[in-house]
Amino acid sequence: MGAIQPAAADQTSDKQAEAAQIASKLDALDSQMMDLNSQYERANFELHQAQQKVADAQRLADETQQELQARQEQLRGYAVSAYQGGNDSAGLDAILTAAPDEGVIKRAYVESVSGTRQDYVDALKTAKAAAKDDSTRLGQAQAEAERKAAEIEKARTDAAAARDQQQALSDRVQGELATLVAQEQARRQAEQAAAAPPPAPAATRPAPSSPAPRSTSPVVVDAPAPPPGNGGAASIAISAALSQVGKPYVWGAAGPDAYDCSGIVLWAYAKAGVSLPHYSGAMYNMTTRISASQLQPGDLVFYGPGGSDHVAIYMGGNQLVHAFNERSGVAVTALAGWWKPPSGYGRLNI
Repeated sequence: MGAIQPAAADQTSDKQAEAAQIASKLDALDSQMMDLNSQYERANFELHQAQQKVADAQRLADETQQELQARQEQLRGYAVSAYQGGNDSAGLDAILTAAPDEGVIKRAYVESVSGTRQDYVDALKTAKAAAKDDSTRLGQAQAEAERKAAEIEKARTDAAAARDQQQALSDRVQGELATLVAQEQARRQAEQAAAAPPPAPAATRPAPSSPAPRSTSPVVVDAPAPPPGNGGAASIAISAALSQVGKPYVWGAAGPDAYDCSGIVLWAYAKAGVSLPHYSGAMYNMTTRISASQLQPGDLVFYGPGGSDHVAIYMGGNQLVHAFNERSGVAVTALAGWWKPPSGYGRLNI
């Protein structure tokens, strides 16, 4: 008949299984947060574009309005002159003019002025209407981008709350597991001590330590020294990014106190005199596609369709420096295994 397993061992096994399940949930929540981060960056980028377009359209509308007002003043002046002159009818002027040729010339002149004036008024009305339409359309685009950003913010808040709840549960289970393991070790040691003959005097050995809790965070490695270089933009950018390791992740931030994924790349390359947009998808579009085997320090590694989910700076030695979530902030990780596989690699034309 097999030995009956102690209840403490069963409890330990159950807690270990529960801890593994919670760790898996935390991994899924971290991946969800990464997706939400990328959605926010895209919406924020589009919002800024919409705001710029609205500002440009408003400036154009203001210029058009000023020009229209100036032309209206000219038209009012023309009307006053015509009234004071008695009549601006080209046909009547031709009849009243003594010289036939002079009447023809005057009629042609007045018709030309009148036609040009009307054409210009029509053009101004068209431009004013177009500017108004543009402002309305772009205002709607801005409202849509703001609405999208608000939706993503709510989703991010909900996901963060769920992740915090899971983390609290994980911490509790890990604490209970450590207590059960310690109790089980103490029980076994007591049984062994009771069954064994008195030992000969010997140096006391330390009790085995409890197993370390499983971490669901990406594997973060110590930040190495920047790769050797000739002082080029890539080397400067890598050194700059490494100087920010440990800074927090904040949506829409581009330094110097916090960063999002494209924000740290933008900030680091700005230190090398290179201007980049604040969105990983836009960075993807402005880089030259390369293969994984062609990666060199300073190249960019992208995730998601068209680089829309995430961007990191390749440091060489299969390592990245990047800002990827709220728990880790700016950190150095291995190229592979920290999240999903990259979707592409890009080289800046610098």
